[in-house]
Amino acid sequence: MSKHTHTLSLVNGQKVKVHERVHFRPYMLVFYILLVLAAVIVIIPVWWMVANSFETIKSYAFPNPPKFWPENFTWNNYSLVMMNTNIVGNLKNSAIVTAQDVLFNLFIASMAGFVFSKGRFPGKQPLLLLILSSMMVPFEIKLMPIYQIIQAMGLNNTYLGASLPGCLTAAFNIFMIKKFCDDLPDELLESATVDGASKFRTFLQIYLPLMGPIIATLTVTTVMTSWNDLLWPMIVLSRDEMRTVQSGLSQLTNSSFGPHAGMTCAASCLSILPLTVIFIFMQKYIVQSVAATGIKQ
Repeated sequence: MSKHTHTLSLVNGQKVKVHERVHFRPYMLVFYILLVLAAVIVIIPVWWMVANSFETIKSYAFPNPPKFWPENFTWNNYSLVMMNTNIVGNLKNSAIVTAQDVLFNLFIASMAGFVFSKGRFPGKQPLLLLILSSMMVPFEIKLMPIYQIIQAMGLNNTYLGASLPGCLTAAFNIFMIKKFCDDLPDELLESATVDGASKFRTFLQIYLPLMGPIIATLTVTTVMTSWNDLLWPMIVLSRDEMRTVQSGLSQLTNSSFGPHAGMTCAASCLSILPLTVIFIFMQKYIVQSVAATGIKQ
């Protein structure tokens, strides 16, 4: 099966219609069906959570059978969350910690990735392998020495103490930026050197602007990782006023009186709202970084 499509092209400065034949392949139908099924599987739990956040729930248990549309629409669950929890303060703390984590992580990763891609120095490959091998060590194993270092620096219950360990997980970002820079022309570095520019100035003014798509993509992934982190903020931020949103949700669901179903869903919806907004605005850059890895020589 095939169908005709019309596209416009310029011939001698004039627009001309070009007829193209698009062939339909049966396996594409199966592919799209599987994509739709996967999307439904992912969306159903989120939709159920949102529906219950607007539902009038008089017990601490979730409705059974599950409801996917609020029969008695109400904003009461969100009011209860605002009045009985510190969700606004938790969101502020998460925003500060995440912003610092992204800044430190990507600043180090972008410079290191650039050096490993364009730099020439002895031991470059063994050092890169050593950094990448750190991804095979679980964070839980590194937790105690990291905590002792942060404690010795007096950074407990501080935003900086919650953000610094994120730099230790920059190995993946370094690798991604390094592979992106491999596709950028070496002639740019040579021209800047001839013009007398320092290596840092070459990185900052020439290569860093070209890293926009990969930086945007890694910003989204780093934001998601930092925002959803529970273990480290729960350990290093012990004061209630310093808790992040994930620590606040954990405190709500583990409270002695038991979590209220509507409040739990409402608080969860508020916690994922910033991530949703960020992804909506950054998704075009993610597509760009996947579709094109940079300027080819």
